[in-house]
Amino acid sequence: MAHASGIPSVREGYPVVFVDWLDSCEPVPNAEINAYELPQPQRIFQAGFLVQDDEDHICVAGGLKPETETYDYVIAIPRCSIVAIRYLTINDEAGVDE
Repeated sequence: MAHASGIPSVREGYPVVFVDWLDSCEPVPNAEINAYELPQPQRIFQAGFLVQDDEDHICVAGGLKPETETYDYVIAIPRCSIVAIRYLTINDEAGVDE
């Protein structure tokens, strides 16, 4: 059964996406920073399974386990930080072995 947001269940599969987004950044160490050492936001390219698609954010998982219906390496990305989302298609005639 599909999630309320229209995203399918683990068993049905998920869209594969490439997300271009901006993230905050802080220097390490983060004390006594000079003006020329001030950080800037960092551009991130994130690829994975789109497991949640809400009005204010999305969640992308790097992996999923259909047997346990769980996800690995999940990140929530605020929509205000997203530059672009590209939906990827898998061009594989062989399909997935079961």
